[in-house]
Amino acid sequence: MITDYNWIDDNSDLEALILSIKKTDIVAFDSEFERVNTFYPKPALFQLKIGSDYYLIDMKEITNHDVFKTLLNNIILHSGSEDLEILYNLNKQLPSQIFDTQVAASLCGYGLHFSYQNIVNELLGIELSKAHSRSDWMQRPLTKAQLNYALEDVIYLPELKSILQDELKRLGREEWYNLLIEQRKASIINSNHVDKTYVKIAKAKRFTHQQQQLLYALLQWREETAISRNKPRPWILKNDEIVNIIYKQPNTEKKLVDEIGLYPKFVKYNAQSIIGLYESANEMGLDALPNYDKLTASQGTILADLKLELNTKCEKLNIPVALVINTADLKSLVAAENDLNNIALWQLINA
Repeated sequence: MITDYNWIDDNSDLEALILSIKKTDIVAFDSEFERVNTFYPKPALFQLKIGSDYYLIDMKEITNHDVFKTLLNNIILHSGSEDLEILYNLNKQLPSQIFDTQVAASLCGYGLHFSYQNIVNELLGIELSKAHSRSDWMQRPLTKAQLNYALEDVIYLPELKSILQDELKRLGREEWYNLLIEQRKASIINSNHVDKTYVKIAKAKRFTHQQQQLLYALLQWREETAISRNKPRPWILKNDEIVNIIYKQPNTEKKLVDEIGLYPKFVKYNAQSIIGLYESANEMGLDALPNYDKLTASQGTILADLKLELNTKCEKLNIPVALVINTADLKSLVAAENDLNNIALWQLINA
């Protein structure tokens, strides 16, 4: 158990930490957060290892978020999509240098979703507890067990980076890693949740063009409303409620309550916005809607051939196929009459 750590719950102490580190210092980083009743994750605790020193930052008390632009600009983490999302939400900026041990491990033959506990056990022979992975990190004070669990999440990251970085270099896959990290950073900055949800629902339903327009309008309205109110999307409208609205198009507050099952208080404040979309959605051009792909028979054959080529290559390289492209995107690639050579990582692995 690590007992020698620095607890920081004051802006001035955090700013002092900035002054004490060098620009060349690499920070092992992890975060604990809550995402139950908000759109954006609420950071509860930041765990840092800098050299041989450990820091726990109480994010419930810290208000000067600008500090993290410097402090967390060169980091090591594991499976860091949500951690990076939190950092981006703080300052609309991502670290310039990121080493994600899960991404590196996936390129070194350890599978797509190798957990931190598994990679520590595999590479270092150390077993870690998972007992507090679902803890209430917003409570104060945190228990000794919680603190130890939080510190364990960063203690081994530098060792993992050293091993995996050497392996990437040995395999000649450093450029592959850099490309994947840039793609992940781009996906955080440019979220396409609305488009993905539209495609998922539209593919499952036989909507008319007018219903497709309304679906997209409702999803956009839900996204904007969830963001502005910082509430989870389902707290605004659930997907099945959106589908029912599209089918029934209730045009009064009473019908929204009785036919769709929405809460009266919610309806009172949002009915006109929802009903107004029935008409405004019709003004949306069909070319503004995300494409979802229905392949012809010949394109289906091409898709099967590309899957085989992709699987064969990735099996030979011992990397997950989904690192290169997922099935939905591969289908879109075929529908657009493109091939594997249009995929950036495929170009690299065949160079």
